[in-house]
Amino acid sequence: MIKISLNIEVRMKDGVLILTDTEGKAVTFSKDQLVQKKVSMVTLGELADLPRIKVAQAFGFATRKSYYDARYAVLNGVATDLFPQRTGPKKATKRTRELEVRVIQMRFDTTYNMYEIADELNRLGFDISARLVGKILSDFGLSKKKLR
Repeated sequence: MIKISLNIEVRMKDGVLILTDTEGKAVTFSKDQLVQKKVSMVTLGELADLPRIKVAQAFGFATRKSYYDARYAVLNGVATDLFPQRTGPKKATKRTRELEVRVIQMRFDTTYNMYEIADELNRLGFDISARLVGKILSDFGLSKKKLR
């Protein structure tokens, strides 16, 4: 068994993580090296007797939850959880220019309401809901059928 005593300073400067020991030797991690940053954060958090929020903030994370999420991934061996997750929509939008044209055209050429327009477009191969049709009509100011 080897005993190691750590005395390091953790700093963030312009998005770069800098670990410095007492002799002045520094190791830097760019903001692109997020996995290494999380592993280092968990290592320091487990070895040091510091509040978890302080450890997370020292590594550029805002919350204690960030620390515990990374800790769970590191200690349970789920490496993919350490990589940044894509936020926002996972699929392309169903609302295309072609769909908008078809909805508006059907509104003027037929007496269909938004539910009937959605049914007809689903038969034509568009996978949409009546809610989307209603949103398109509303955005173009056509939500109420006007009598001529």
